[in-house]
Amino acid sequence: MPVVRCRQSTRSPQTWMPSFILATTLLTALPVMIIIEWPDAYDARLFAALGLMTHMGLAACACCLPGWLCGRIAPLSFAATPVTLAMATAWILLVLVNMRVFQLFGFHLNALVLALLVQGGLLQQLGLTLGAWVGAAGLGLGLLLLLGVLVRHLHRVQRHCLAPRWLGVLLPLVLVTQGMAIWFDARGRNDALSAIEAVPWAHTATARRHMVNWGLAPADGNRPPSGTAQAGTPVHPRSPLQCNADAPLNVLMIVVDSLRHDMLTPAQMPHTFAFAQQAWQAERHYSTGNNTMHGLFGLFYGMPALHTNTMIRHRRGPELVRQLDQHGYDFHLYGGASLHGARLDRAVFAELEAPLHTAPADVPQDRRDRHVTEQLAHAMQAQPAGNPFFGFLLLDSAHTPYAVPAGAEQRFLPQASAGDHLKVTRRTDPTRLFNRYRNAILKADVLVGRTLAALEASGLAERTVVIITSDHGESFNDLGRNDWGHNSNFSDIQVRVPLLVRWPGRAAGVEPATTSHMDLAPTLLRHLLSCTTPIEHYSVGRDLFGPLPPDRPVLVESWTSRAVRFGDATWLLRPYGIEARDARYQPITGATPDAEVSAALVAQMQVPQPPREADGAP
Repeated sequence: MPVVRCRQSTRSPQTWMPSFILATTLLTALPVMIIIEWPDAYDARLFAALGLMTHMGLAACACCLPGWLCGRIAPLSFAATPVTLAMATAWILLVLVNMRVFQLFGFHLNALVLALLVQGGLLQQLGLTLGAWVGAAGLGLGLLLLLGVLVRHLHRVQRHCLAPRWLGVLLPLVLVTQGMAIWFDARGRNDALSAIEAVPWAHTATARRHMVNWGLAPADGNRPPSGTAQAGTPVHPRSPLQCNADAPLNVLMIVVDSLRHDMLTPAQMPHTFAFAQQAWQAERHYSTGNNTMHGLFGLFYGMPALHTNTMIRHRRGPELVRQLDQHGYDFHLYGGASLHGARLDRAVFAELEAPLHTAPADVPQDRRDRHVTEQLAHAMQAQPAGNPFFGFLLLDSAHTPYAVPAGAEQRFLPQASAGDHLKVTRRTDPTRLFNRYRNAILKADVLVGRTLAALEASGLAERTVVIITSDHGESFNDLGRNDWGHNSNFSDIQVRVPLLVRWPGRAAGVEPATTSHMDLAPTLLRHLLSCTTPIEHYSVGRDLFGPLPPDRPVLVESWTSRAVRFGDATWLLRPYGIEARDARYQPITGATPDAEVSAALVAQMQVPQPPREADGAP
């Protein structure tokens, strides 16, 4: 290895910094090695080791960069060593703390957790004593002294030091490890990918679809067999479900995309409103996200949508779908928009062989919902009487651009000619665009009515649980914040949606408590399939038909941020802290979340893990 001779008096960071970066890399990699679940396969172990060292090496370079820059600027050269020591000590401490958090909860430190530490009472919840603080301070001081001795050693003793150009080897290693990640992902090698998840804040690339298209990966070989988990896969559920359904009911789930909670009126949705009078109705129900993917994730998995990418990476479908499949259900899955677009093929239905139906490409957009509704009606009519079925229908009419066929009823006028959000501003009158949305909802309601009529005509209605809900709401600058569409805030306008359940043998009624999409899956598993396994082993939701607290914190997700809904307040989890907003989304000065919010967040954020021995669970 080429070296440079460190002179007795040389203090330039160029001479000692590369060796210091190597030492910092090793000091941060060693504790992470303790928590990695090393796979059995040698190629997977090689990938995990390379990924760990490359990631920690890049992090150490970034950590030492400010000190190196100080050394290059003459007036600041005196600060090169102190800045480097301070940054390196803080980084090593952060890795050690993160290691403990990952061991306890299964997730890495992030902006949400840091905000809770500062504002949310998490420190008190974790029970950190004065002795713990003193120990942490002592550890930090010890690390600082250790690194100081190392730098002094590199300064004053003639040693063979790494040449700066050797740091360049990290760049090709990044390409190698990311290339290996793409290959393992395409081949369904979860044993390798799971190992790298213990590396703090590491991300891996994926190109599965392209690999399949290029013939480098089998189309059906990138997911584990149904009901199995590969080595390293997150445990979901914590223990095998015990279900004993003798003659399970059918299930028909209708999701009206972008349906706001305030649209359920006799004038706006006559067919759905009439259905609501026969159903159990959640009065204050929240989706798990303000977009389709995150909303439907919580609906099927019974978990917060922040776990979406974890389940997609491991091709782990929800326990609800897995149990339905094991109990012999036929699946009829239809979407007015492609079910692949919301990544349902890689999450919710990842372990199913059943096809995901949508309208052919030559069907106009404003006719696509009608097409799939008719196809689902035919499927229900042809359903064998002795087999239970799960029907899923995603109606896309009310999603932008709000499809309203020329021949459809247009009850709400004046109506915009197109649902174009690119032309709206804070000063735009929302009436015309909102009326177009309402007419699209009216059209979707007609299709809901036709689907319910088709179920009646099939003779299966008396043995079918019917669920009507939405993935998220829709804004029309309701709060005066220039919010249009969805995925922009967590107000009632975007995350509060209807939930109607008509269950044979159960009385209609209205539930006033706060409920969540996370509650539906455990409710179906318990009452549809008679699963006796404790709900907390596979979900953080609650039984909708059991005792419910009047209110509780609910974690909600967008593509770029997350928040907690609790009562009328929205707690926005920012990288710099927690912001509180009232029902009108106005800031609440001086508000901080209490211990109940913090405890709920920690519980909901945990990646599914096997029960610890202390739990006494099998």
